[in-house]
Amino acid sequence: MTKRVADDPPDGSDSSTKRQCTNNDNLNRIKSHLKARLSERSLPTRLVGVQNEYDRLYQLLCQTVSKGESNSCLMIGNRGTGKTAMVGMALDKLSRQFPDGFATVRLNGLIETTDRIALGEISRQLMVAQGKVHEQLRAFNTFAESFEYTLSLLKQGDKTTLPIVFILEEFDLLAQHPKQTLLYNLFDATQSAQNPMAVIGLTCRIDTMNLLEKRVRSRFSHRQIYLFPPATFGDFVDIARESLTVPPGVADQEFVDPFNQAVVALFEDSSMNTLLRRIFDITKDLRMFFKICVRGMGFGMKLYKRPVALKAFESLQSFELVCPVDQIGKCPKEYRMAKLMLEHAQIIEAVLKYQDCPTNLIKWATNAG
Repeated sequence: MTKRVADDPPDGSDSSTKRQCTNNDNLNRIKSHLKARLSERSLPTRLVGVQNEYDRLYQLLCQTVSKGESNSCLMIGNRGTGKTAMVGMALDKLSRQFPDGFATVRLNGLIETTDRIALGEISRQLMVAQGKVHEQLRAFNTFAESFEYTLSLLKQGDKTTLPIVFILEEFDLLAQHPKQTLLYNLFDATQSAQNPMAVIGLTCRIDTMNLLEKRVRSRFSHRQIYLFPPATFGDFVDIARESLTVPPGVADQEFVDPFNQAVVALFEDSSMNTLLRRIFDITKDLRMFFKICVRGMGFGMKLYKRPVALKAFESLQSFELVCPVDQIGKCPKEYRMAKLMLEHAQIIEAVLKYQDCPTNLIKWATNAG
């Protein structure tokens, strides 16, 4: 009896539990990747329709990092055309090709609203790159000290010094600072044959050059890279499909392959093509598609026959929850203007009091307004 029990195969519950944990882990990794991609926190795997612009940008940065040349450039394009993604992909490729070969300083005109704040942020990021965080951050108590330290870093050294790449998001807002001291000194440093550095400005305003003062414009290299929305519907669909495609390495390949096949099938569906065509014809803005993907679970609609919908609306009128705005007259009842007689707070209170209220209705009521 003892031998028979020992020879019996083990219970399959442990293996099924382990398989279920593996499945959940792969699904969570795929979900995390898609959330990061749709929220633009991760870089795309490839660029569509802007390879020439990417090559120009990468060549400019590569000259700074590899040969110690100083350059400046302005990237101009509508929001959502891939300016930040292109810069991120170029820096990512350079970091793999030249490990610890350059320092990156990122500024944003929405955050660094004055030159004082911008110089403090430059000093902080440069000290982090040099490993001097603890002893130097406490030393800068005035604007003059921060300004002097920053200029000394930018204008000392030679072509063998660690290159610095400045990424200036919302460049047009930085150009609106009084006297444009920050931009003047950055562009002036790129003109000197000392510390190698590159200044890349990103803006959505096509007239940004007109915002620069004459002395600032004279020190700018006048290199400009223009980015445009996808020119063809095919490119637009390719970018949208790429954003939902999971690259190898994110999860086990046995999960990635079926998921990517389902994505391909999704984009072959006529309703999906109709949605993409509508976005392309109206705005060509991929971020609108991203928002639809992120909030897809929050949208829902049931279609009823016309008489049923009108009867339900008449019931709301009988309860005086909605009332006609003007006199009825001869206007058909389906076209009469009406107004809601409840406040938003009253709707929320009523929904929360109803115990069997559907979850989707609760979300609609609490998020509306």
